[in-house]
Amino acid sequence: MNAYLRSRRRLLLDMHIPDWDERFLSDYEPTELVRLYRLAGADGALLYCKSHLGLNYWPTPVGGIHRAAHERDFVGEAKAALEEAGIAVAAYHSVIFDNWAAEAHPDWRIIPASRAVGKEWTVLGHRYGTMCPNHPEYVDYEKAQITALLERYGFETLWLDMAFWTAVCVCEACATRFHAEHGMDIPKVIDWGDTAWCTFQSARERWISGFAADLMETARRVRPGIAVTHNLAPGLRGWFQTQRAQDAGLDDFAAGDLYGGFDEQVFVLELMRGFRRPALPEFMTTRTRDLFNHSSTKTQHEMLTQAFAAVAADSAFLFIDAVEPSGRLNEKVYERIGRVFGATRPFEAETGGSAIADVAIYYSDDSRIEEPGVDLVADAVPGGGSRHQDAVMGAVRALRRGHIPFSVVTRLDNGRLGEFSVIVLPDARRLSSEDVQALRAYVRGGGRLYASGRSSLLLSDGSTSGDFALADLFGCHKTGTEEGVMVYLRPETPGLVAAMEPEPYLPVGQRRPLPTGPGAPLGLPRISAAEGARVLARLTLPFGYPSDGSMTARDFASIHSSPPWDDTAHPAIVMNDVGAGRALYSSAPIESIDSPAHEATFLHLLADELGLDPRLSAAGHPDVWVTGFEQPDRGRIVVSALRLAGDASGVPVPMAVRIRVPEGSAVAAVRDVGSGEPFPWRVGGDIVTVGMAVDIFDMMAVELTTTPVEG
Repeated sequence: MNAYLRSRRRLLLDMHIPDWDERFLSDYEPTELVRLYRLAGADGALLYCKSHLGLNYWPTPVGGIHRAAHERDFVGEAKAALEEAGIAVAAYHSVIFDNWAAEAHPDWRIIPASRAVGKEWTVLGHRYGTMCPNHPEYVDYEKAQITALLERYGFETLWLDMAFWTAVCVCEACATRFHAEHGMDIPKVIDWGDTAWCTFQSARERWISGFAADLMETARRVRPGIAVTHNLAPGLRGWFQTQRAQDAGLDDFAAGDLYGGFDEQVFVLELMRGFRRPALPEFMTTRTRDLFNHSSTKTQHEMLTQAFAAVAADSAFLFIDAVEPSGRLNEKVYERIGRVFGATRPFEAETGGSAIADVAIYYSDDSRIEEPGVDLVADAVPGGGSRHQDAVMGAVRALRRGHIPFSVVTRLDNGRLGEFSVIVLPDARRLSSEDVQALRAYVRGGGRLYASGRSSLLLSDGSTSGDFALADLFGCHKTGTEEGVMVYLRPETPGLVAAMEPEPYLPVGQRRPLPTGPGAPLGLPRISAAEGARVLARLTLPFGYPSDGSMTARDFASIHSSPPWDDTAHPAIVMNDVGAGRALYSSAPIESIDSPAHEATFLHLLADELGLDPRLSAAGHPDVWVTGFEQPDRGRIVVSALRLAGDASGVPVPMAVRIRVPEGSAVAAVRDVGSGEPFPWRVGGDIVTVGMAVDIFDMMAVELTTTPVEG
């Protein structure tokens, strides 16, 4: 494995600086960059070779060269100095986004479908010139640059950025290719139940992944054994950009730059680890609030928490800084990063092993399909997420706060679902026939499935029977659609009653009175239970449902809210035994709703109804995220506890960590990895319970023996 892939404390200097002013980058010195990287304690550097402006920092024979680099080889100077300082180096190369090419070769540019309605809009807006990956001359241009770069410098790692669609492109190259492959014109309407639209979307996905794969193959041909990756972050957005999480299957290691909150980081870390690449995944984020803030540095506590999250997940971590237009760097920033890396470094040697995760959240690329209120392709612009993504992130939040370690799986994992006790399928409306078959085999073989919302109502080719493709597992059938904005779930079991306390009903949806109406209809399925299925909760409706109510119609029961009123017999949550396994279906994605009652209900369904008994769990403050790894080669289990809070409290919170001891083993000792001091612990049966107090981060080692030892 090359040196960059072995590194854990990595840095990247964004250098998206134009050259129309001679002062731009006039003060940039690679030796100063190296000095500050050493000050920060970095052991890995991702080095800019070409920016989004299409300007290279080395003497490329093809394309643009930044004015400041015309007489100097910034890449060569920096690479040599970094390696001399013992810092491993990887090459960063931007594709698709290329202002130089946009000006030199305007015929290579993406033509957005929005041009038809007067909106010349691509991802990130009008500062960026973006290229169509279906234009053969543009593809040859990128291949020539990558070939020359790797032949000149011999990088062992190549990092490709921005390999995604910036618009629904309707250029001649796209139209010609689609017609040649499918005998159709590019559709003008977005309809996920239409075969033509789904065929086009699948083509866009295939084209962009093929573009990335083509460039990667070029790199591997030039440098056999090189490690190549491309940014997975666009694969966590909606359908528009078309990059899929499953496209990480192209990569030698998973990497992505993310700017959301702590739950997003937890989700991405678990997703990347689930790809099971031999090299460490790489979590990247800016030292500022986001990419659009140049000088708003995060607090040291925030930076420390994010870096420790990578340690807890056994991942590499990379901070992104941005150069000043002049080329200068801020030494104070690197001093702060140095303190952060100084705190995380002692734990690096303690990481590794097999992750302890008995629950997996199924993340479906095909289910990221919403475009609320948009029907025409020409009106579509890059948007946010989807209901599936909302439900996925809700499940992440609930499991993290409930101290239940989990993994995230994708279609790439369909063959290994049986490794998990419970699979969570959150509002995954659109699945492939392969996904459906894998989930069915998982349950029939003894697995436990929680599914919610519109899961499996559509297949990825746009076909549907009008019912759930997994109706045989769910134990119910779709009979209608909820047209109102709010309903309630009414518990039928003592366990659900207790989970929902003090309220007798669980609300789903929300009144949002606007000039345009009360808000979007829920659109959730109304169901009937199949024979043999057990109903755990039923549907209760507000007075006057589905109307939001008006003064003249007299169809509301409370002027501000819509309280529960009509206790119907319609099932809302059902459980069904299938083969050796069990499936539980909730018509509402309760995991997506951020409230204590919804969280408690979701966790109750997993634990008490599906029988989840995790090997690792904890009780204590909900802000603490717990991870664990079995390390049989070292005779131990390592557990990390990280408090995910924006500000330092200064007051440690008590936690009781519960670990099931592997069969044939006993606990010899439990110690604090940081201090070496023992933790208090006790054993009951095959469970060891350890008490700890967490300020920001703590790691414990549960040392095992085959000889019983009293705690």
